[in-house]
Amino acid sequence: MDTIESQILCASLVSRLGVHPAAAESALLATLEHFHTQSHIPAVARAGLTPDEYMEAAVLTPRFKATLMASALMADGREADARLSWAAHMQREMSAAQHAHQAVPPTAPMGNPDTIHCIGRQLGLGDEQTDQLVADIVLMLATGYPFRAQGQRHLSLADILAQITEEDLAELLLHAARSAAARTEEAAAVLRRTRRAGG
Repeated sequence: MDTIESQILCASLVSRLGVHPAAAESALLATLEHFHTQSHIPAVARAGLTPDEYMEAAVLTPRFKATLMASALMADGREADARLSWAAHMQREMSAAQHAHQAVPPTAPMGNPDTIHCIGRQLGLGDEQTDQLVADIVLMLATGYPFRAQGQRHLSLADILAQITEEDLAELLLHAARSAAARTEEAAAVLRRTRRAGG
């Protein structure tokens, strides 16, 4: 992000949120650093993105803007406003993910509650637990969606969800269940197995 873009962004924060210019600058630096750190995680490289390409995509996402706004409010000493701002963003993100999931056709595993529950039961999960884990999975996929591989950029989130096979769904549910139960080593093993199969 060049100096002029940074100045415009900071001025926008000052104008929109009423924060001190120093708080806006501090928030921008912290937010850029946060996303810069994310740009070096292995999943980004697996998606075929360089750190620069990741950053270029990240700064255009609602999550970047929401992180920046919450950070600016926090830096300005307005913790309650920062929490409310972030909560409102998360609500919008969850709503968008739910709408994308509802748009998946029932012929696809992720669009068919009976298939989802059947796979959950095979893994020893109750239907209610499975529903919650699927909602978490959809949100996780929605959050990472802007940074997907170049070949998938033209697809909507609903399209991505529709491509998930029963085998993929079983692995995602298993990983989510292990993570929710704080069985991190087992969750990591599932993830490694899934990545090896996909690669």
